[in-house]
Amino acid sequence: MTIRYGLPVLVALVLLPSLTAAQDVVARLKGNGLEESFTEEASVSGRVVAGVLAGSATASDALALYASAARSSNDICVRVISRDGLYWSENTFTWPKGADASLVPLQYQSRYREQLARYDARDLAILGYEGDCQQVPDGPLLVAARGTDADRPSTLDILVNSGRSDTFAVLTNLVAGPQTIACQAITAGRRTGYDTVCTVPLMETSEDGLLEVRIMRRRFDRMMPATTLVVHLPGNGTL
Repeated sequence: MTIRYGLPVLVALVLLPSLTAAQDVVARLKGNGLEESFTEEASVSGRVVAGVLAGSATASDALALYASAARSSNDICVRVISRDGLYWSENTFTWPKGADASLVPLQYQSRYREQLARYDARDLAILGYEGDCQQVPDGPLLVAARGTDADRPSTLDILVNSGRSDTFAVLTNLVAGPQTIACQAITAGRRTGYDTVCTVPLMETSEDGLLEVRIMRRRFDRMMPATTLVVHLPGNGTL
């Protein structure tokens, strides 16, 4: 009897450290409580690019970032805005040391969890870039995710505040040369936070792990100033 029941006990003891380690793989909030707001009156987003989100995003209150071998900062600034402009947040998170997980969840204990879960996949824009929010205005971006699916996405959704213009995404560092993709206007519901989605396929780039994107906007035959993004692709950068 001792031999029969001793082995499972030993296995359980061996597994416990692994479970604990897995629970520690989370980007922890830097500070006391989330800086966030949810109002009845929509605020206006001043940024051209509101978010860079995995195309596989779901309607979930679980927010995460895909790991990248090219990431160089331990601080990650995360901005979140809803399409209707009612929800907004800006917070700095600390990347877990030694994390080799492909998808790293954020310690995002929102007071508005139920409201966030009601937003559809493209109705909540997440912008996560390297650096502390209070020190760096922007920087290289990590691909954000809603949900817990750790599989590498095949497309990215770049959510844009178009300013009522025709919008295009130009992928500038592909091995085969630049490629221009026409972005699509979002026509349903309130569009105060952003109103356009650029669906970008993940392709082979000329620099491992990085995708360079230029957002071009044209209104009444006049080109508006371009917005350039550098995106850390999920995983090890091999496409």
